Amino acid sequence: MKRVLAILSVMLFVFCGNINELPIVQETKIRVINRTNNNFSNVVLFSMEFSDLKPKDTSEYKILNYDPLRDDPLIYCSMGEINYARYLEIPKEGVLNFTYAIDSIQEGIIYVSSVVEN
Repeated sequence: MKRVLAILSVMLFVFCGNINELPIVQETKIRVINRTNNNFSNVVLFSMEFSDLKPKDTSEYKILNYDPLRDDPLIYCSMGEINYARYLEIPKEGVLNFTYAIDSIQEGIIYVSSVVEN
């Protein structure tokens, strides 16, 4: 086993150069802001659970873990007995921080904007 690990280490060095010079993978972090005067529970983005949001509240950032074959490109949330859902823009590759803001609810429709924050 040690021999296999040694061979793999050498191969990694030969093909990639100095291990300290390996490319850094940048992950996109997303969060949600509640700009309304409503309480939202069961907040889910891209099948990732977020904490409940009180009026004017902001969630913590979470690393976006989105698989288009498995996850929904939606925000889901509840206000009392009413459930809301809305399709979302998926952050482009290379975006570091991305914020979704629940702006309002009008006539039973949830309105969500988004901002790139690099």
